[in-house]
Amino acid sequence: MEHIHHLMLGTRNAAKIRGVQAAFADLGHVLDAPALAEPVAWTCQVDSGVSEAPLGFPATLEGAQNRAFQAYQRLHAAGKTAPGTVALGLGVESGFIEVALATFTLYNFDICAIFDGEAYYLGISPGFEYPRRLVRDLFLYRRPFQQARQYITTAEGIEQGSGIVGVLAGGLIDRAEMTRLATRLALIRYLQRHHYQRWD
Repeated sequence: MEHIHHLMLGTRNAAKIRGVQAAFADLGHVLDAPALAEPVAWTCQVDSGVSEAPLGFPATLEGAQNRAFQAYQRLHAAGKTAPGTVALGLGVESGFIEVALATFTLYNFDICAIFDGEAYYLGISPGFEYPRRLVRDLFLYRRPFQQARQYITTAEGIEQGSGIVGVLAGGLIDRAEMTRLATRLALIRYLQRHHYQRWD
């Protein structure tokens, strides 16, 4: 059983919080972690250091790692990273990867980064195609996401709920599920870190 004494997630986005909670619940049989029932105790708002809609894998990765690092720094400032203590900073960033940029075919995906004070462990969700009009509005015409999505949904707070991906998918998947998958894969990579040293 792997023990984690403290963790901090670098966002207060409700959908991402639900996804992280679900990922830890999935792995509860191999992972002893703090209770995640009260998000105020283990989440913090940080600056991703990248745009609201990061374009490309490198920018999305940078955002996830920035969030994880700053979350870890919050734990450090609170005195929760003492020797012998396992403390993790988590960052989840949603971004876009080009499949066919010439035709504005972009897929939305999540990266979860876990930082333990020394190394990052990453997990990547599946991707989901965004409508080309939305992509053009975001990246060609530089419209803010809230404005660009108005022709799809005008629902308030959709980013905290199912996310635009939930609307596009007709409820068959939502943002929390994409975060769950990315986080679970990052946690598996973290749990297997000693084997990776041997396998490398």
